[in-house]
Amino acid sequence: MPSLQTALPPELANNAIRLYRECLRRAKYIGQKQYNTELLVDMVRQQFKKHVHETDPEKIQKFKDE
Repeated sequence: MPSLQTALPPELANNAIRLYRECLRRAKYIGQKQYNTELLVDMVRQQFKKHVHETDPEKIQKFKDE
């Protein structure tokens, strides 16, 4: 199975990884304020895992826009 880095153009793969990290940071920050960090982090991880094998750049951009 190819990794995200080899399956997509480099700029798109880097953007997806950057977006994932930023979403995790924000989930942790919001979770600390509302005392539900684990729940929010799990929600972010589930959404990214759900679409981890997507390689179509248009679909990936659509997911990012949502």
